Amino acid sequence: MAHTQRNTHATPPPTVITLTLPDRDTSQDTATIFVQRGDLARIHQFTYSHIGDLSDIIADALIGLDAVEADPPVIPEAPVTTPPARKATKPTIPAPSEPTVDVPLRKGTKAVRISHIKITGGETDAAAYRQATLLAGRLIDGKLWDGETPIRFDDVYRVAKKMKYLTDGDFALFTLADFVEASESDIPEATFDALL
Repeated sequence: MAHTQRNTHATPPPTVITLTLPDRDTSQDTATIFVQRGDLARIHQFTYSHIGDLSDIIADALIGLDAVEADPPVIPEAPVTTPPARKATKPTIPAPSEPTVDVPLRKGTKAVRISHIKITGGETDAAAYRQATLLAGRLIDGKLWDGETPIRFDDVYRVAKKMKYLTDGDFALFTLADFVEASESDIPEATFDALL
């Protein structure tokens, strides 16, 4: 609790009086007086009818300030809040970055981890992997696959024939399982790594 105590030996702070009167052109007769001494102040709104009334109003304001100084308000200090302690976190070691392949889309490309596109049967040469990448882009454009989960092509060329005449809108009639097998597990089949 902090209040201002006066030291009788020190020079008292000056009294500041601010009087705000309405414009003469208005019909208002309401005014404001602000009286301050040190850290304490009092503000009061009043009405008057003659300029001669202002000396009585100033005297009343000074008496009101004396009353505030005699019994100053107690303003509680704001509680000190300490930020919550941060939990000690173990530094995460980033996983080694896996190579990606750019899958061509209708608009741009998407970088997909190489291990997410696998060929489990049929041809496994470079041409088959290029075809699988193109087909993966069609699956993304058709909103059947997001490129984030692993997929496996049983036979890339059979899937290419199945997709040959489909538009992106036609893919809404199918599921991802109609074209490829989706799996969260990592299976050791032929992937693009064989070409690196």
